[in-house]
Amino acid sequence: MPTTEASRYPQRLCCHFTRKIGVDHGEHRGEAHFPWGLCVQRADSKALPFDCRAKDGASLAHVQFAIDSHVELFSRKSPVAVAWLPVQTG
Repeated sequence: MPTTEASRYPQRLCCHFTRKIGVDHGEHRGEAHFPWGLCVQRADSKALPFDCRAKDGASLAHVQFAIDSHVELFSRKSPVAVAWLPVQTG
């Protein structure tokens, strides 16, 4: 997710997620442990990459939907969107 405000998202997302799931976060990183999979966030000066993993495609889509909907919620004043890239395995 390209944004110049990347460092504010991991903390904000993880603090919000603590109400329902396990999280681990610091100033520029966060881990959200969803029932369907894991999403790791590491902010840098230009972007906030999300590394999401799950046991299958449906579970991964569920994790990505949770991230998409919360990013949309928290970026209402200056909208940003996550651009998901598939990862080649094997």
